[in-house]
Order: sequence, then C-alpha cells, then structure tokens
Amino acid sequence: MFWKKAVLSLVVAGFFGMNAAKAETEFTFSSWIPWTHGLNVHLYIPWAEAVEKASNGEIKIRFLPKSVAAPRAYLDAVRTGQTDIGFGTHSYSPQLFAAYHFTDFPFLGDRSVVTSVALQRTHDKFLADKNLYDGVQLIGINTLGPGLLFHRTKLIKSPEDMVGQKIRTGGEITRRLVEGLGGVSVAQPITKAYELLSTGVVDGHAGHWEQLVGFKLAEVLPYATIIPGGLNSGSMYLMVNKAKYDSLSPVGKAAFDKYSGEVFAKMAGEAWDKINDEGKAAAVAAGTTIADAPDAVIDAMKKVSVEFEAEYYKEVAATDLDGKAILDYFRSQVDELKAK
Repeated sequence: MFWKKAVLSLVVAGFFGMNAAKAETEFTFSSWIPWTHGLNVHLYIPWAEAVEKASNGEIKIRFLPKSVAAPRAYLDAVRTGQTDIGFGTHSYSPQLFAAYHFTDFPFLGDRSVVTSVALQRTHDKFLADKNLYDGVQLIGINTLGPGLLFHRTKLIKSPEDMVGQKIRTGGEITRRLVEGLGGVSVAQPITKAYELLSTGVVDGHAGHWEQLVGFKLAEVLPYATIIPGGLNSGSMYLMVNKAKYDSLSPVGKAAFDKYSGEVFAKMAGEAWDKINDEGKAAAVAAGTTIADAPDAVIDAMKKVSVEFEAEYYKEVAATDLDGKAILDYFRSQVDELKAK
C-alpha cells in the first residue's frame, strides 16, 4: 500500500513538474551593442528583470551573447524569430518610419525623459493604429536626447569650420544638416564610428554624449560643440515577436504590457539622460574641450532646417497623416512636461 502511495506521489509530482516547465516561456533578447553598454545596464536589463518578476514565473528572458543581425536588420530579426526581443532605430528604416522623421530635427529639447514621453504620447495619439510594426509587439519608443558635434581636431566655431569636414552621421536629417553646413556626411551605424575615427576616415561625429563611454569615442574625439536643444535627437523602439507574445497567458501579456507605452518611455528617457550625463562627465574628466556653438553656427543650422517641416508635412500626407498636427502636438507635450 505504501509503495502505491509513493508511486502516486511521484506521478502527481511529475505531472505538476511538467506543467510548471511548460508554464515557463523563454524569450531570447539580442542586442547589437555590448551587454556592458550603459543603455543595456540601465534600461534593457532592468526592464527585462521587471517583466520577469511581473509574470509570476511565466516569462524567462535569456540574453543572447552575440548579436543575431546587423543594427539595421533588427526589425526583421524580431519579426522572423531570430530573436524574440530586440530594439531598433527608426532612422534605419526611413521609408517605413517616415512619421518619426521629425525626431531628427534640431532644437527638440535637452532632456530625453521629456522628449521620450512626449514622443510616446504622440505615437499613441496619431500612429498606434497605422500597422507600422507588423509582426512585432511594440513595447515603447524613446528619444536619444540631444545630439552634438564631435571632432578629432577642433571646435566648430563658425560655419566655415564645417566646410569639407567628413562627419559620421546616422540619419537623413542629420546628413542634410551636415551637408548644409558644408560638411561631407558619411552614413554609418554607430558601431562603425570608432574604426572610422581612429583610422582618420572621418574627421568628426554627429552623436550623443553617451557614445564617448559606450563606444569608447572619448579616445578619438577630444572636441565637442554643443547645440542648445540638440543637433538632433533620434528615436528608437523596443519590440517583442508578436506570435511569441500572443502565445502567453493573460498574466504573461500583462507583464509585458505593464512595462510598455509611457512607462517604458519614461524608463528609457531616464536611462538616456543618465548615460548622456555620464558621458559628458567622462569627457570633462578626460580634458575634452567643450563649448556651445556660437550664434553663427546656430543661425546657419536654422537656415538649413527651415525646409524640413514643410517636407515632413508633404511626406506624411502621402500616408494620410497630418504632419503639422503631429509636430504641434509633440511640441505641446514637450512644453507641458518641461513645465512639470
């Protein structure tokens, strides 16, 4: 009799053990920047840990040791299941994400937490129903904070200082700003910046403070020219494979949903502000020469960028979007959030 009870206990334990194993769903997370990068340390890893905790054991997120694709290919990588979770940059898919082009305009704002939440609200109001993220579950979007001009040999003290200078850029608007000031744009992902700068292929870099630490660019960029409000900002998005998300129970989906939308945007903005502040502090400690751009450079940028808004309105009108309403709303949200 005892052995029958023992066998029954083992069977029951095995049954519930199998159910427990099936209940846990593993999600792979691939990053095209090192896991030691500040963005992963301060944003994506804490976000993943928060989702796991909220799922009551249903979700397990495994960080892949190597990138599964080139940075520009991450939307397809997540959509096709090469990785279950990943992040992308809107400027790497310019036709699909034309509605977000305004995030590369200059003078948007000085703190990412403000512009990120404003961007998420703008997305929610105008773009959430446009099927731009087909095949993936969008977690949230954010800005990178204000961009600036770095150089290997000089500050940019006048528009003439940009003439003929080869500058690494990441987006179309930034390319046009650089070229409008007389520079030569070299469009390459940020992961190529150190190689381009260290070998002298390019003279400067249109980027963000965090990259001085995250990509070790402080070693090759001893000059930084600040653009009040930002040379650009740029925007990114975090996504989950849609089919994998849909396979979860309501509890599992709710765990992802809890850290999506404006909650994620705030987390991301705070992380970007932190790593940008750390990058600037590292630059100061390294003896980087830093100065605000003079009025002549700002005025030249304004002349170059005056056409951007009209072009943006026309571009998104082709997809039945009101570009002026989008941009006006974004700016109103920036003002509202700054006031708080």
